[in-house]
Amino acid sequence: MATDINCINSEIGNGGENQGGSIIPFSSGTQTVVENILGNRLASVIGFGSTVDLVPLVNNTINLTGLLSEAFTVPRDGKITAISASYNALEGQVESGSVTIRAQIFHAPVGSNTFTGTSASVVLVPSITEPIPVGLLVFASATIPPVPVTAGDRLLMVFYISSVPGETAVDIIIGNASAGINIV
Repeated sequence: MATDINCINSEIGNGGENQGGSIIPFSSGTQTVVENILGNRLASVIGFGSTVDLVPLVNNTINLTGLLSEAFTVPRDGKITAISASYNALEGQVESGSVTIRAQIFHAPVGSNTFTGTSASVVLVPSITEPIPVGLLVFASATIPPVPVTAGDRLLMVFYISSVPGETAVDIIIGNASAGINIV
């Protein structure tokens, strides 16, 4: 139950800490694909039970002009303070020997379809190697320095292969993704 004028539950938790904020959940719903093909990253953008795969990620930027979007619009000013994410690898190939997957929030200001990666990110562990065990679950969670967001900003949850071992490898991981962030 919300206890203040802004409809934010600011009750004190069992450990005495303020439990304020809102948890925003993300889930791919169906299978998703993250790829690193010859040094080019193709990300997966997940929403609320759906996903858009093979989204080009160039210089920490994603341009969704003319593409499907899983972005949501921030309803009030706040700060992202925590992120958790998991990726359940089902199949794929890892030519480079070992890869890591990163989950990261990307941000676009009001009126823009160009999203830039924020510091709200985690590198999932363990690394993924060939052969990929079916059902391998990689995970990470972190409390982060606050990332400010403004009402009207748009946010994306993006999964991608963060290790770039070289321009000759083809790494493809197919699985299911889920994540959550806290905004206070």
